[in-house]
Amino acid sequence: MPLFAKKERLALGVDVGSSSVKLVELKEGEGGYRIARLALHPLPPGVVVERSIMDTTMVVEALKGLISSQRVKNKKAAVAVAGHSVIVKKVVFPKMTAKELEENLPIEAERYIPFEIRDVNLDYHVISSGDEEMEVLLVAAKRDLVDDYIALLREARLEPAVVDVDVFAIQGAFELNYPQETGDLVALCDIGASIMSINVVKAGESLFTRDISIGGNLYTEEIQKEFGVSFEEAEGVKLGRGLEKVDPTKVERILDRVSHMVSMEIAKSLDFFSATYPEDKIKRLYLTGGSSKVPRLRDIIEERTKIPVEGLNPFNNLTADPREFSPEYLQEMAPLMAVGVGLALRKV
Repeated sequence: MPLFAKKERLALGVDVGSSSVKLVELKEGEGGYRIARLALHPLPPGVVVERSIMDTTMVVEALKGLISSQRVKNKKAAVAVAGHSVIVKKVVFPKMTAKELEENLPIEAERYIPFEIRDVNLDYHVISSGDEEMEVLLVAAKRDLVDDYIALLREARLEPAVVDVDVFAIQGAFELNYPQETGDLVALCDIGASIMSINVVKAGESLFTRDISIGGNLYTEEIQKEFGVSFEEAEGVKLGRGLEKVDPTKVERILDRVSHMVSMEIAKSLDFFSATYPEDKIKRLYLTGGSSKVPRLRDIIEERTKIPVEGLNPFNNLTADPREFSPEYLQEMAPLMAVGVGLALRKV
């Protein structure tokens, strides 16, 4: 679901998150896709907040560092936007031709978008078309947000080729890596540093999406408050490092408390989906994002939602040279790279 795209070759995937900038490049061959480049540069807290770039210079320098260290030659980049400046809605329009839809989209969309139409970039995907009505997936992203990401790529000497949406990039990564499950109804949940995104999909169609302002930083902040440690130390404790400096029992209680909050938000979202689609039952929930590694989180979500929970591996169906990317490195990076892999699959 790009805001702008043309089909040529694979893009360079650039994922700008609240805690890091990720870079992914894939190569396409007869046997499928292989990983050519895969790297990450951490960002300090506050540089990117809920996917809005607060310090462009720092993000540009991080991205330039990745491009240089990885010796990237492909300059056509795909980037994704997310958060409350992005609206994804399934709507019903009167039946019309593709040309009529293009012309009437701003007028028809105005009823569904809580922003001034002149302030957004619009795109759409026709899901189904009947005799009198058509079902359309409508995407709107605030123009300021899109412009910031385009400017960021240009400052890093890249050519903006695709602006995508996080949930659709993850969906692309899922469909490539789990082809045997694309006919099933599954929920894809990305737990980032400051935003959690949910996308319920079946047979290549997105049926429901939601962004929630809760993420991995909440674990870190609660650990900071409890033990009076730095943000970096609290991040390590969250993922099981540096536990000798703190009370492990207290850490477990904090993590479980926040995980119950996260699971409640996921359950509320899926309950809303179920109320809209009462006949459909979600078969599996896939977790991705850095905070999906928090101990016991999967069990707590599974207990609350009564849906089997697994980690989404964006490298599941990709090949890689083990001399460049060890299995241990790929396992460590997997929860962080679903958006980047999805973007690197885009043809430009």
